[in-house]
Amino acid sequence: MDDLLFLQVTIELVRIIVPIIIVFGTLGSIVNILILTRQRLRGYACSIYFAALSTNNLFYTTVLLVYNYLLGGYAIDLALYSNFFCKLISYLLNFSPVVSAYFIVLASIDRYCASSLDARRRRFSQVGVAKISVAAVTIFYALFNIGAIISFDLRDDGAGCTIRSDSLFNQVFLIGLVTFYSVIAPCLLVIFGVLTVYNTSRLGQARIGVSRQRRTEKELARMLIVQVLTHIVFTGPFCAMLVILVLPVDFRSTLQFYVLFVFTKIPFYFSYITPFFLYILSARIYREEMMQLFKKLNPMRRHNLVHHINLTVQVQSTAPLKE
Repeated sequence: MDDLLFLQVTIELVRIIVPIIIVFGTLGSIVNILILTRQRLRGYACSIYFAALSTNNLFYTTVLLVYNYLLGGYAIDLALYSNFFCKLISYLLNFSPVVSAYFIVLASIDRYCASSLDARRRRFSQVGVAKISVAAVTIFYALFNIGAIISFDLRDDGAGCTIRSDSLFNQVFLIGLVTFYSVIAPCLLVIFGVLTVYNTSRLGQARIGVSRQRRTEKELARMLIVQVLTHIVFTGPFCAMLVILVLPVDFRSTLQFYVLFVFTKIPFYFSYITPFFLYILSARIYREEMMQLFKKLNPMRRHNLVHHINLTVQVQSTAPLKE
């Protein structure tokens, strides 16, 4: 009875919290993309990774999170309409979170290289390298995740859209999927996050110039560190549940496991709205660019500017001609 009550409370939390996450996640991702692609920031490789992350997060919050909201809050499963929707939704749900995690991994590697005292490593922190890396990770996992199309089916036995565990291919794919997201990605984030902190401290001791570019590099590194920490905190419990999902234990078939699985999804969803607030709090350059963007988009400012131009033209046109 306690488990059923906890499940009901979790469902109510999903109904209340997820719409808020969808709204703030969508707006935050749009603002992130606009700011990170501005002239002052788009020349940094790390901004390319953050912009790619925000683009993927925007897709997740506007499409996949809406699906999860209907499923978790009201038991409306769009994947049950046809086998095509089952395979498509399964593909996207397994593709988007993993790609987000590895965009942060790429940003971690970039900050490690950019903060290194070794000039050869610093050469890897380039916009061209970032674009190629984003494309390579996206293509690699898009191809790897074809296994989801093969493995997931709309079953006739009442199990719904799920993966068949009686196939060797399906078992290997599921283990690989969980390993990529729940084991390899967090380990890489911790390793390169620690190395970046170490390199940054060495740069401070070496007293390398405090140019504007160097300050921007340090602020991007700070944005990354807080991004890594919050990503691990918010997604860690969900990753643990995914690991249990592939282990040969009886607990994964119990009601308690299902309740915990649904509950750990809530902090996982929060990981899609944190980047915007983290960037504001951790980087002055982000705040400055955001203020410049809002001033540029302010309709009253544009109206005043046009009015000023028109007034200037009128004054000049009515000025007496000199003989």
